[in-house]
Amino acid sequence: MSITSFLKVIGRGSKGAGDLDRNQAKEVFSLILAGKVSDLELGAFCIAMRIKGESVAELMGFMDALEPDLTLLNPESRPSIVLPSYNGARKQANLTPLLAGMLANQGFTVVVQGVEQDQTRVTSHEIFVALGWPILNHPNEFGSLLTSNTPIFCPLKVISPELQRLLDIRAQIGLRNTGHVLAKLINPLAHNAWQVSNYTHPEYPEKLREYFQMRSANAILMRGSEGEPTASLQRLPEMHFLFSSGQEDTSPEERFSDLNPFTTIDASLTGSVTAKILSGAMACPHSVLRQANQIAKMAGLI
Repeated sequence: MSITSFLKVIGRGSKGAGDLDRNQAKEVFSLILAGKVSDLELGAFCIAMRIKGESVAELMGFMDALEPDLTLLNPESRPSIVLPSYNGARKQANLTPLLAGMLANQGFTVVVQGVEQDQTRVTSHEIFVALGWPILNHPNEFGSLLTSNTPIFCPLKVISPELQRLLDIRAQIGLRNTGHVLAKLINPLAHNAWQVSNYTHPEYPEKLREYFQMRSANAILMRGSEGEPTASLQRLPEMHFLFSSGQEDTSPEERFSDLNPFTTIDASLTGSVTAKILSGAMACPHSVLRQANQIAKMAGLI
């Protein structure tokens, strides 16, 4: 089925492009997820949305199309948090597994959902493998993995194989697409579970705030470190806590001068240092410790 009529709206460049309404966005994305769009039109859609950027109505409509086929996981009413991990480490160590471990120590069930590999970066999945932490290969395993009391990595392909196929298009066109934006917004746990939503581009905070408010979600908005949902070693940015009740709160930015305990960014060494920190053999960087404590405080765990 052709999506030409939609491309005529979104494909007129950064100044001439228009936005789809929520129903139109749901319709076009449903066709894409079902594989009913030609490769040429799919590429045009990805490039057009990359240039234009997603509106809140489009994000809502795209998620409306995606949600019915998502694989959801049951955390058994435990305090839970989801960390999206789609960028990995290139310049600094990937601190997402460390944050996940600190949050697990605070009493959260922690699910890190993301991609398994990136040719140019060290992924959280690779660090989980180095740590020997559980990785979800099938939804039926989730209940038994909860007994490990460690963070669980959930590959996107388990939650949504259709969305994973859209992310894989990056290999052909060399650019991230709307699928990457949506993947970071997925919460595969119970509705009241907290999720971190990290951004890198300045146009996203207000869009994401409106998006999560419309969905009545518990979400934490923050500027990520290299696209990951963590502080850097030197800086914990503002974190905006959006409660499903409509309440909001913000923690202030903090700066730190800790020495870097990660001498290289490869998965094995990062996993080794992460394990030592979580065991108490090494001090946790103050930025990550403060981030974990702030999240636990706002979520009512401490």
